[in-house]
Amino acid sequence: MFNIQAQKINSSNLESQFNQSICIYRNDTEFVQIIRIAQPNTNFFERVVFPNQCIQFAAPLDALLEICECVSSGLIHADTIPCSQIAVVAMDMNMGLNLSSPKESNKDSLMVIAA
Repeated sequence: MFNIQAQKINSSNLESQFNQSICIYRNDTEFVQIIRIAQPNTNFFERVVFPNQCIQFAAPLDALLEICECVSSGLIHADTIPCSQIAVVAMDMNMGLNLSSPKESNKDSLMVIAA
């Protein structure tokens, strides 16, 4: 009558989701950038980020964010940032987004580790 099948849960996939942190990156340049995280133990992540655009993504703290800029001659590797430096540490829904340094913010506000 009903076809109910048990689905196997991939425990390694669940563990990798729990080990990820929310990161925020903003393109402060005048160039279009392509950001990517390519590590063998994570899924491939690649996005286009326009000037002054802010992007939020999940990544392991040990991952590296590669940043390439689009210029007239093609792509130039601009920077590599550890995701631990752009990870959101804590958030208070009443305070909103607070990008101040950890020394200046109280324990209930959002803290971002920034380079």
